[in-house]
Amino acid sequence: MIEALEAINSMLADLQSLAGAASAPPTDQLAPDAPTAADGATAPTFAQALRGALERVDDTISHANGVSAAFAAGDKSIPLSDAMVALEQANLSLQMASGVRDKVVAAYTTVMNMQV
Repeated sequence: MIEALEAINSMLADLQSLAGAASAPPTDQLAPDAPTAADGATAPTFAQALRGALERVDDTISHANGVSAAFAAGDKSIPLSDAMVALEQANLSLQMASGVRDKVVAAYTTVMNMQV
């Protein structure tokens, strides 16, 4: 599971390097104000948001692994239902991350196939 996260991080790094290589429009054509969050701070970039989401998915998977390992080792304080819920949450978060990855790859492919 961690290999998939590393592959997504690698793809993100490749996308960032391609974005950095592309020529940016002049700054006077950009919007005058950067988007801000509700508390007045600047909104996170796409890369930061994606990295945060991947870290949450990794945390969910690590938690599920820990709970299931403790249950399998015979820890009586962890009921089966808690182990099953943790594993299902990890499964759902991994499926959602996979779906987002598929959408990002499809968008990247679409952009790369555009004729300039």
